[in-house]
Amino acid sequence: MVSRITTDSFRSQHHHSNPLPTSPVPNYNRRKEKVYLQGEVYAVREILNPEKYELNRTGLQMLSSLYKHLPAIRVQYSTISPQVMDIVQKLKRDITRRGVTDDPWDLARKWAKPRSLLPESAPGLGDVLAALSTAPITAADIGYRGTQLKVSLRLKGGQIVVFKPLRYSRDELIEGIYSGFDRHNGEIAAFHLSRLLDLRMVPLTTGRSVSLKRQILPVSTWRLSKTFIQGRAGQMCLYGVCHYCRKNESVCENFHSLEGSVIMWLPKKLRLLEEPHPWRRTYVKNKFAKWEKNESYCERVIHSNQAPRLLHLVDAAVFDFLMQNGDRHHYARVAGANDSPVVLIDNGKSFGDADVDHMDVLAPLLQCCRLHQTTYERLVLLSGGGMSQAMKELLALDPIAPVLAEAHLRAMDRRVIHILAALNACRERKGGWHNVLF
Repeated sequence: MVSRITTDSFRSQHHHSNPLPTSPVPNYNRRKEKVYLQGEVYAVREILNPEKYELNRTGLQMLSSLYKHLPAIRVQYSTISPQVMDIVQKLKRDITRRGVTDDPWDLARKWAKPRSLLPESAPGLGDVLAALSTAPITAADIGYRGTQLKVSLRLKGGQIVVFKPLRYSRDELIEGIYSGFDRHNGEIAAFHLSRLLDLRMVPLTTGRSVSLKRQILPVSTWRLSKTFIQGRAGQMCLYGVCHYCRKNESVCENFHSLEGSVIMWLPKKLRLLEEPHPWRRTYVKNKFAKWEKNESYCERVIHSNQAPRLLHLVDAAVFDFLMQNGDRHHYARVAGANDSPVVLIDNGKSFGDADVDHMDVLAPLLQCCRLHQTTYERLVLLSGGGMSQAMKELLALDPIAPVLAEAHLRAMDRRVIHILAALNACRERKGGWHNVLF
């Protein structure tokens, strides 16, 4: 537990008025977004049929307090911290440095532990990501379970990876918190965001372009190869095998290649358990989950067998809110480590609508009013435009950059402010930071 003095001291040290002499960053005093909706959904564009988003869920009453604190928080955290680029440079150094290891797969296996999938300082990460994006493909098969199209690949040296193909352009609007296909670029952004937040539980992920005709089909199993078809323009297409895979919704090469994300399969020593998420949705229209109706729902979680992982679940909610991933109906954890952090896999339902924030993704934070102090400190550090600046720098190093549209980067800055407003509402409700940060 932390003292108010420690927390307030940190806040004063990280409240800066002089932005870094780098490229322009968002500043909330200069960039005034018009707000069209401020309730269970926060929207900075006009919404058709806004009533469909306002469900009057009694479990989200803390939102009114969040919005009360929002103007002051927006002013308080309006400029970037000079320390942001120090962190970014350290993270970038691990990616750009090459020649650290001649066995990237073994290095990544050694890194993976129940409490982090890679170390804070990770010399050799550049070698691993380069291998993921360039190593020859020696085998291909249908993806493991799930509802979305993905392909399981074996790379030279025996490493198994998951390939998720491009479905949307960078600036395409996908309405709804769990609508549409997975976004391959969301998986890449999630990996870099996890490092930036120091929640290093996302499998190593990078962008890659592949040739279905030359690299995948020749090494495919029969069950995958029979889902290859020719497109209308004569290009090679693939529809795969999954719950929602359809021949008329295939993915096709563009100029003889298909862009996607490559996600590293975790080593066998880390056996994952899948648990129902306490804050999962019903996925049924007009049918509310218990957490949506009960503002005190967190007490039930605290007195359940999931209590040891509560702070990690709140960390995951913060992570998901920044990306607007509202589809974490289950969560993974490492077997044999009861209080291990949440393994943040399946991050593709993210970055669909840059102008809309579904505030219910923050329900674990709003209802429990507790968070790891380290997560809070990192959010403060990344406020005032630091988040978008840091993510832009990191994502620029990916082979398929630009990974995110500028609008999505700006949206992450807005969401940082929303989280900090929620935490200040919690501080007021709980009688001090010592009852909120742990």
